This record gives sequence, structure tokens and C-alpha cells, in this order.
Amino acid sequence: MEEYEFERLLKTARIELDKEESASVKKDINEILRFFDKLENVSLGEEEQAFHSVEIPEKLRKDSAENKNELENVFYNGENYRFYFLGPKI
Repeated sequence: MEEYEFERLLKTARIELDKEESASVKKDINEILRFFDKLENVSLGEEEQAFHSVEIPEKLRKDSAENKNELENVFYNGENYRFYFLGPKI
């Protein structure tokens, strides 16, 4: 991982690290990326890829349309202010 990519990752994740932590985390990320590079090169040949080791039956529920959110219930615990919904202070 290039330095600018690593800095962008830290900025995006909003993480601040000192130099020692930064070096350690960057080393760990590079090891993980090397591992994924090795996985890309694995040849399965004719084998079918398995996403689950055990077959999981699908359990579907029956859906029905209901209007549970009546307008007065939605705004029960809050108030409107200039087209914004103000909720209770927590």
C-alpha cells in the first residue's frame, strides 16, 4: 500500500496514529493484502466453489402490506420546525 493510500485510509476512517502505531498498522495491512494476492492465484481447476460448507434451506416469511405508521404515531414524540422533525432530547 502506497503512503498516500494509507494516509487517505486513515483520514477516511478518522483515525489518528503516531509514527510507531502508523508503521505497525501499515505493516499489518500490507501483510493482509499480500495474503489476498496469494488467494487470487489459487487454482481450483474443475472444482466448484463452495460458499457454505453446509446447505442452508431458505426460510421465507409471508409478507403482507400494512400501514402501521399512522401520521399521528410517527410525530407522537416529537415536533415539527420549519419542515424538520425534532425528536426528544436524549
